[in-house]
Amino acid sequence: MIRMIQDPAELAGEDITGKYILRKLNYHWFAYGKAAIVTECKGTILHLDREETVYSERWGRRAYTGTGKRYPGGICPISAVACICDTPDDVNAVIQLDVDAQEEFYQLIAKAEARVQALASASENTVYLAAAE
Repeated sequence: MIRMIQDPAELAGEDITGKYILRKLNYHWFAYGKAAIVTECKGTILHLDREETVYSERWGRRAYTGTGKRYPGGICPISAVACICDTPDDVNAVIQLDVDAQEEFYQLIAKAEARVQALASASENTVYLAAAE
């Protein structure tokens, strides 16, 4: 199950211990950082483990399997949690949406750049035509 978190203050540490979390990053509206597994909650601070990812044919990229090597992942405030996932497949699905959104974002930027180039080109022609008159 995937749960989007609107109000992290409503989260209880025991509800998310053992679950994967994703944190929303500030530089892009739908960009999540690497997933982490909550190992413990002390007050409003989550203790995390990271899981090693491996290349997956299914996802066409490195993905979480649930059996990867774990290593300490630090801490984060519970207020940073944007999404909770129960399984590695849930995490991979959310990350894939992020990958797709990033590709769409780059395509929109490319279209905008092409339009600006076309506008600039038309603008240059207008300037030359005006000068010729």
